[in-house]
Amino acid sequence: MTPTSSLDISTLYRRHVALVRGCALRILGEPAAAEDVAQEAFIRYLQHRERSGEEQDTAAFLYRTSTNLALNRLRDARRRQGLHEAHLSHEEPASARSPEDGLALRKVLAEADPELAQIAACYFIHGMEHEEIAGVLGVPRRTVGRRLEKFRAHAELMLQDVRRKEAGHGG
Repeated sequence: MTPTSSLDISTLYRRHVALVRGCALRILGEPAAAEDVAQEAFIRYLQHRERSGEEQDTAAFLYRTSTNLALNRLRDARRRQGLHEAHLSHEEPASARSPEDGLALRKVLAEADPELAQIAACYFIHGMEHEEIAGVLGVPRRTVGRRLEKFRAHAELMLQDVRRKEAGHGG
């Protein structure tokens, strides 16, 4: 690696680290986990930088990568929790309170199809418009809308299931 490319990488990191870390933090809600995701996103960029072109493409690559890595962490945590619960005693949880909106969204994202979860994270967590999501992910705008509708339907089914379980436990 030449000193020039090292300087370019350093500049690139300073320019994009806040975006990447913020993206992961909004999805995960944990600063340490977001920092890990940011580091992994930049490592992946370095591994694939020959395919990256302009600065705009670099930002899109980092954004997509950090979103995917964060969503993968949510899914992995859900799997670990499921394994943990499967091996615990059969006691009921101490509290049957409804989770906060952010936690509920993270749970739905963790269980959703990865393509739906990626678009939903861009829309619901990052506050992006359909056109922005289409540009970042390289899909047609109509696809964004259709996948958001599928995600909403999935989320509603999950919420109905939670309500049924709470009603059964609250009786």
